Amino acid sequence: MKKAVLTRADVTSYALSQGMLTMAQSMLTVYFTMFMTDYLKIPALMIGTAMLAAKTIDFLVNLCAGPIVEKSSMKHGKYVSWLRILRFTLFIGLIILMTDTTWLIKSPLVRILIVCCGYCLFHGSMDFNITVRGALIPKMAGANMEDRRRLTARQTQAGAAATIISSAITLPIITWFAPKFGESAGYTITTVLYITGFFICCTWFIRRASRFDPPDPHAASRKTATIREMAHSIITNRQMIILVFIYTFFGIGNEIYNGVTAYYFSVVTGNFSMLTVALTCRSIVSFLASLCVPALGRKIGKKASLALGMGLSACSLLGIRAFALQNIWFMIICMCLAQSGTYIYRSFGVNYYLDCGEYGYYKTGVDNRTIAASVMNIPTKVGFAIGGALTGYGLAWAGYSGPDMAVTGAFVSRYMTLLGLIPGILMGISAVMAIICYKLTDQEAAFYAKANADRESQAQGEQRTMAGNN
Repeated sequence: MKKAVLTRADVTSYALSQGMLTMAQSMLTVYFTMFMTDYLKIPALMIGTAMLAAKTIDFLVNLCAGPIVEKSSMKHGKYVSWLRILRFTLFIGLIILMTDTTWLIKSPLVRILIVCCGYCLFHGSMDFNITVRGALIPKMAGANMEDRRRLTARQTQAGAAATIISSAITLPIITWFAPKFGESAGYTITTVLYITGFFICCTWFIRRASRFDPPDPHAASRKTATIREMAHSIITNRQMIILVFIYTFFGIGNEIYNGVTAYYFSVVTGNFSMLTVALTCRSIVSFLASLCVPALGRKIGKKASLALGMGLSACSLLGIRAFALQNIWFMIICMCLAQSGTYIYRSFGVNYYLDCGEYGYYKTGVDNRTIAASVMNIPTKVGFAIGGALTGYGLAWAGYSGPDMAVTGAFVSRYMTLLGLIPGILMGISAVMAIICYKLTDQEAAFYAKANADRESQAQGEQRTMAGNN
């Protein structure tokens, strides 16, 4: 059967579906912690403990996602079949997370348990979604490294554009709905609107991706590596281990920073409306960065992009700790720089992990590239678990007790340490590791991908020859 050709519509559907999911997920990134403390009325210390438990479960699900997807065989294709299911579970899980249950449930313990269930449903689905989308890149682009980069770069740009829109309209939409349905209902309605947009775009992408992932009647009989073999392949892949640590430190810092940023505007400065200005400025600058930095990335390579981007984010957060109290616009500038730094390397996306997967396949002869894509989730989930717990514990340590609390100098000092210093140090560690420890170059990655493609082509030719002889 003739191989499907990657078209502009394929790239657009791939990028837009993830962009709309990014837009929906922004409700969690920006407002989730504050929604729990201020509307669900859950104590910060309880949030820290509950999120540690829920995110640990999420981490365990993440470890299983790759092997489960790799061994699966469903009638609509190995990966597309998963997307058909995940669009529903992502939809339901996000709505659970952003729904106020205080009118029905009086116990904060029961409310946080409901939040944990929604968290596991949404983020567990994200584990599979990221794995599947990463595995579809080689299916759609083949060994063409430029097509792989095009898919991830367009996805990054779509995510940046969606962030601009959500940053500019989210708080106004919430404010518009609040007098009619209540403040907390505004968050829920906005979430429903965003996740519905994702559902529609994901359905379109499923139709486009089906050409590259047709049903395989022989998939069930195909030999796959055991979990132990796959784990061993990852553990013995030194570059993969280094990459995981780099992203883990950065992810912990980023989770803390994102989790507490809204309090700078709502509590420390008492100017919550400026959050919309800050998020919009940040997203516009980030979108411009997403358009410009792919060219920079091609020039300096993935390794330098990783170090430069994480280093810029680290310096920006340290700047927040040092100077943001003096001027709210300095805070906004640092937010823009920190986010722009991530786009220096995010245009490569999952390709860092796919490169490590190609390296491991070349070295061992065991094809665990689908697992390599799912490894991308591990540092993200560890960052969510540790960073999410530290967010709750950090707010309790700083002395946050609710939106009506008295703001003291001690609270502000501790809060700024939580917002800027701790995340900045963690991100700085990531940048140093990217410079010193990560060794895989673009040239080597291209060589490994081509060699693996040639190996598979030769193996398929031998199988056809044997089938013809029989």
